[in-house]
Amino acid sequence: MERSPQHKQLLFCHFPLIRNLLRKMEVSQADYMNEDSDEWDYNSPNTFKGCPSATTSKRHGIHWLAGYGFKADAYQNEEEHPDEFPARIVRKGDKKIKDVVKEHILPFLPAKSLMKFKAVSKEWDKWIASPLLTYQQSFSCQSFSGYFYQDMKMRWDSNTMFISLDHSTSGVPSPALGFLPEIVKILSSCSGLLLCQGWEKYYVCNPATQDWKMLPPPRCYHGAEPAVVLAFEPSLRNIEGYYHVICAFPMIDQPIIGFEIYSSESNTWSCSSAYCTDLENPCLVGGGSYMKGVAYYETKSNEVLAFDVRHEIPAIISLPPIQVGRHGSLTQMEGELCYVAANNECGNVFLIDIYQGMEMSLKRSVSINLGLDRSFTQACKVLPCVNSDAVAIQAGRFIYLYHIREQKVESIESPCAMGPGNKFLPYINSLAMLH
Repeated sequence: MERSPQHKQLLFCHFPLIRNLLRKMEVSQADYMNEDSDEWDYNSPNTFKGCPSATTSKRHGIHWLAGYGFKADAYQNEEEHPDEFPARIVRKGDKKIKDVVKEHILPFLPAKSLMKFKAVSKEWDKWIASPLLTYQQSFSCQSFSGYFYQDMKMRWDSNTMFISLDHSTSGVPSPALGFLPEIVKILSSCSGLLLCQGWEKYYVCNPATQDWKMLPPPRCYHGAEPAVVLAFEPSLRNIEGYYHVICAFPMIDQPIIGFEIYSSESNTWSCSSAYCTDLENPCLVGGGSYMKGVAYYETKSNEVLAFDVRHEIPAIISLPPIQVGRHGSLTQMEGELCYVAANNECGNVFLIDIYQGMEMSLKRSVSINLGLDRSFTQACKVLPCVNSDAVAIQAGRFIYLYHIREQKVESIESPCAMGPGNKFLPYINSLAMLH
């Protein structure tokens, strides 16, 4: 079927993204195969076996491609034209480019891009709407897409906004979450799903597909500002897309933290037998984050409460001492838990310290310039990131993303000036289905 000019323009606009994905797949596949063989070495300790985390799920995508006989040659710029697809990608069976893209590239694209590609043809529309593609995309595409923003100082009718890092590829149809039955606060974000709080109910939703589910009422009292974490890991081991919600709540009149866990598989809440009694200050700060099987909650002391969801084991992580005037935040960088602190030293020079691991030891300290020179300093705030090498800093009315590997700074306009009630939740543009 002949493509219309509009369809050709759509493919052309996304061509650089698709070409880069093809090249990355070739390089990644070469890293995981023997030098003298096109077969996978399943005995190698570096060979992917399963889906341990979102940050390594792209390797699963390469593992899935191995059966198609792509030759693992290193990419050579001088052998290929920069505006053409690598020839060896389509070597086996004379596959057409559109088939390679449909089968092996679409799962790695964010949800907004996929919705655009549905207009290419009826075949693509049917494939993108299929549960198989939705399942593949949910764990193949784990790139950081942007932030959901809410001003927690405002009343419940305050606007919810989505700040996209790339408006052409990532976005949601209803940033204000108007498809939910009531106005909500966003408490947690994980792998494309959001956990929201209504007046008396919890909701889990996918803002990209506008699917949502109301959770049954918990057994315990979680408080007006519950410390809850959404735990969702799409993978081969989680085909059904099950997730958990973990609430850490203080016992009444006691310095003890208890845990209540919701399972989407059973659609029930259960109280854990685990308790934490060792926090200096048992007052938790709102929602938390989830990574590699562990939920993390920030506290009003210099500690982080960690909770192993599978084994129901709590632990305490001591944060590094932060000087007055500096701000820090937990974040994910290249598959590792990190604590990033920053401050404006002078003019537009900012000092960034990155602490990593359960010991929170200092791994890197960098000084960067975020823009035009000025004669005064200003407060800044570190924002959390997921599946990225970037450090995000809000200063004034801008959010700056410093990419460590490339040593490059990007800036996007913030919806507000920096304030204590501003909440930014990192988001991944995913088609993950709710169960």
